[in-house]
Amino acid sequence: MSKFSILIVEDEPLIAHDLEAALNNLDYSVCGLAYNPVMALDKLAQQQADLVILDVHLGSGQADGISIGQVIHDKYHLPFIYLTSFTDRATLDRAKQTFPMAYLVKPFEEDELFRTLEIALFTYSRLHPRNNNDLQRFNAKLEDPLSPKEMEVLADLLACLTNRQIAEKHFLSVNTIGTHVKNIFSKCKVNGRMELLTAVQG
Repeated sequence: MSKFSILIVEDEPLIAHDLEAALNNLDYSVCGLAYNPVMALDKLAQQQADLVILDVHLGSGQADGISIGQVIHDKYHLPFIYLTSFTDRATLDRAKQTFPMAYLVKPFEEDELFRTLEIALFTYSRLHPRNNNDLQRFNAKLEDPLSPKEMEVLADLLACLTNRQIAEKHFLSVNTIGTHVKNIFSKCKVNGRMELLTAVQG
């Protein structure tokens, strides 16, 4: 998947599908919907997500969204955003201990979701910086090295720019950027953006 792939964990199906529609409008791709902790852990194990939007309240079971957030932080090392109607101090204090990228309060507007994602992904990229020498060393190890243009796009992917933002930066079509991204994934033998980040870090 060449777009950012987002997993939605939300126990209200109507809200989950509304969120999916909003993300599609914002140039993101939804790799799955999970309505409870068991589904969430199953989707996470498939390792298709680049980012998780996670409801704090997930029904009446023992595991809630914050418990899932702890698993994401400890095991999967993915950026995630809490989505919640809870703003009390106790919930906020628990949430902070799992190091989310943001805490989005319901109800929210599409432009607020967009800003939250932009800030979250930008912050995550700055927490995992890579310089040009790192990328050149990484490229030299590939069986089929990236072209100069693919290297430019790789740097933009690692900066967590969307396909649309990369296209605007390089004055190219979104489809052309999508082709570059797919080629990069193929040459680097990865299936997604966060897997690509891990490969470069390695």
